Amino acid sequence: MTGGDGVDDEPAGDVPAAGWRAAARDRRVWAILAVVAFLLVCCCSAAAGTLLALATGLFAA
Repeated sequence: MTGGDGVDDEPAGDVPAAGWRAAARDRRVWAILAVVAFLLVCCCSAAAGTLLALATGLFAA
């Protein structure tokens, strides 16, 4: 909606907000996302390994 000064307060339907474009260009955002993805993969693989070890122990007993 446009105010009296002609400034558009809302982004257009298909156009992302300028803040998202600026964040996507920022290397720190990508670095943080890479660290989060790395930790997520490590945690999931550790959990899968633990479950596999538990299952192997149960089948061996």
